[in-house]
Amino acid sequence: MESNYYTTIFAVQSCLKLWLVAPQTPSPRHIILTSSTAAFLGLPGYIAYTPTKVAIRALADTLRQELLLYGKDAFKVHCCFPGSFLSESFFQEQEQKPGLTKVLEGTSMSQEELERKIPSAREIARKIVRGLEKGKTYIAVDFQTELLLNNMRGPSPRFWTVCDFLLGLLASCVWWAFRIDFDRKTRRYGEARNGRDSRCQV
Repeated sequence: MESNYYTTIFAVQSCLKLWLVAPQTPSPRHIILTSSTAAFLGLPGYIAYTPTKVAIRALADTLRQELLLYGKDAFKVHCCFPGSFLSESFFQEQEQKPGLTKVLEGTSMSQEELERKIPSAREIARKIVRGLEKGKTYIAVDFQTELLLNNMRGPSPRFWTVCDFLLGLLASCVWWAFRIDFDRKTRRYGEARNGRDSRCQV
């Protein structure tokens, strides 16, 4: 919570304290929050991480509405949802990540293979900026996250209303099959592990 949520909310609070006493600017002031694909998909191994990213998504939704109190175009709140991207912390995380998590997210491979498969931080940043330039409230940086986002969007703002709605329908048909597969893999992993060790560990 301290690393992922409190650092976000206190930074936003500090900016708003300055902005709310300053004269309004001709163009909106933008608040860009960073959540994660994990906000839409709970995987074993991310139990300390996922709830904080869900909290950031909820913060974006609530903050967007509350700031309408100051006018339609005074503030714009955005939230981006990157998945894995290449960084030092990603490779450090790989060293500590449970085997089951790697299997489910598709990162059970060598560093060289990961470097070919996973996008760079710069590439992800470019996609986020493109989404901002288009005026998106919620920004997914890959098709998988776009599906998950529209599967769980609820009353959150849509960008392409009809397209987002259709993606939500598609996701509702597709993601249940992935969830069943993930559940099956988790059970098998647990059975194999518990066969070796009587203690239940991830």
